Amino acid sequence: MKWAELERAGLKAAGITPDERSLTAIYSRYVVWAENREQSGLSVRTFQDRRKYWKQLQPVFGTMPIDDFKPEYMIRYFDSRSSNVSAKKEIKFLSVVFSWARARGFMSSTNPVTGTTKQMKVKEGRDIYVTDAMVALVYECASPVIQDAIDLAYLTAQRPADVLKMRWDQVKDGALWVEQGKTKARLQIDVVGELSGLLDRIKSRGVVGMTLLCDPKGQQLKHSGYFRSQFKLARDRAEKRAAELGIEFIRFQFRDLRAKSASDMESMSKARKLLGHSTESMTTEYVRARVGERVSPVLISGYAKREKA
Repeated sequence: MKWAELERAGLKAAGITPDERSLTAIYSRYVVWAENREQSGLSVRTFQDRRKYWKQLQPVFGTMPIDDFKPEYMIRYFDSRSSNVSAKKEIKFLSVVFSWARARGFMSSTNPVTGTTKQMKVKEGRDIYVTDAMVALVYECASPVIQDAIDLAYLTAQRPADVLKMRWDQVKDGALWVEQGKTKARLQIDVVGELSGLLDRIKSRGVVGMTLLCDPKGQQLKHSGYFRSQFKLARDRAEKRAAELGIEFIRFQFRDLRAKSASDMESMSKARKLLGHSTESMTTEYVRARVGERVSPVLISGYAKREKA
């Protein structure tokens, strides 16, 4: 009875009544905090992803009191979802909400997600290496706008969201000034060589918008709409062409070009700087997952030595 009295006092101090202890009520408070970008520090993409996760979580856990969650519920949810990769991301977001709630006195129990995600074995990272031949096939089958997008993504090695929002006013003092949306890393990419030629080529077309990449009407490219349909069309045509030629082709995603850029650079040190990674080991692992680590064979076999002896 004393514990219940103390718990009620804590909830009252936090501004929560017993009927506001549901996960939905706590999530609503979290959203108010998260929408204040200066306060939360969340990127637009992260916030959008978390709203998407909540659409899956709310029907299952929305009415449950936040202190009633148990670790086994996480495993049960993971096992029941058709997409284990998505389920693990959603459960990791639950952990974020629980930690946020505990820090503000909205939750008194321990975080029930802690330790459970290690039991959820999924393949989260991508391991596709896009060959020159694959890119060339898509490039040949693509419209001029998609060709520009492929070139810009490969030459700058930036994430798709950052590539699509690059603006002309970021081109100054002989460099393309970039602030990455995910990590806030700032780069000045020298506008030289093929990158300089690409920007000149885009300008020569006559239809120039605020962003480097735009549709035929001068509007910024988005992940959906014109860009998605045109990139899909180019891959469809490339896949058909590859089948006719009898050569290998993987329907790579636009984001795979970033890994190709890193893999194709002459050193991990230069790749790290261009990708905006904080350590070279991050870049090495990023590349190794796709192309494997380069190793040397045994130069002289032991049994050959024995035969000569």
